[in-house]
Amino acid sequence: MKKHYSHFTICRLPALFFCMMAIIAWPIQSRSQEKPSLFVVADFMKVQPDNHTGYLEVEQEIWKPLHEERIRQGIIVGWYLYAVEFSGAQDAYNYVVITLYDDATKLEKPWNADLVEKVHKATRLDEIMKKTRLSREHAKSELFYNVVTVPAKPLENPAPYLQVSYMKVEAGMQSEYEQLESGIWLPIHNEAIKTGQTKGWSLWSALFPRGADRPYQYITLNAFSEYSYVFEYDFSIPFKNIHPEKNFAEIQEKTQKTRRVAQTELWDLIDYAIK
Repeated sequence: MKKHYSHFTICRLPALFFCMMAIIAWPIQSRSQEKPSLFVVADFMKVQPDNHTGYLEVEQEIWKPLHEERIRQGIIVGWYLYAVEFSGAQDAYNYVVITLYDDATKLEKPWNADLVEKVHKATRLDEIMKKTRLSREHAKSELFYNVVTVPAKPLENPAPYLQVSYMKVEAGMQSEYEQLESGIWLPIHNEAIKTGQTKGWSLWSALFPRGADRPYQYITLNAFSEYSYVFEYDFSIPFKNIHPEKNFAEIQEKTQKTRRVAQTELWDLIDYAIK
């Protein structure tokens, strides 16, 4: 089994990793940015067509109580389970587990040794791990930090649908891209929330894994309360209210020069636990 930060590995991360984090973790793209205070570990899961029920039982009956205890102990602030819509047999994953941290140091020790015994007294850890392994394949883990968000606490009141866009940013354009998202598009998303068209929006920067071959450096999460809003939402309407002096087409073109949307997915919220 791969070693990663998710709830499937109960271990202490190497000290060297956090020495590296202290040097390079933030802000990679924008040196003027303050230290990030929110981190997301995303675990991408592949579940076979005949095993969806079994996988959800493992997540909700075994792991969710453990995450709730982690929240009570102050280790994490949120856990979310999503199904990826329109995924097929050839796709690498069809579920995503999100774990939200409010302090990078908590990534060093994401589990306490007594958690399993405290929550599942009659079940051994090796039995839990075996059942987990049989329920799904773990495709990958990624670590992101929050660049900007509205409302101030992302996923505090999780909406039933997330539109997730993976952004490939041109070399040397990270700072300009972040400024466009923060200065131009963030107020638009805020206006959309006020009108009830969306429930939240946030921009996250990839921290690990990293490298020149990464297919994307950022993700945006756009939260919707109604399924139809995903398809009906028109950014040009709040744009006119927030930036009446600017040209929508010109801003779109300027944004597209800094990045391209590598892929967009629609996630359905299955379950969650929050602080």
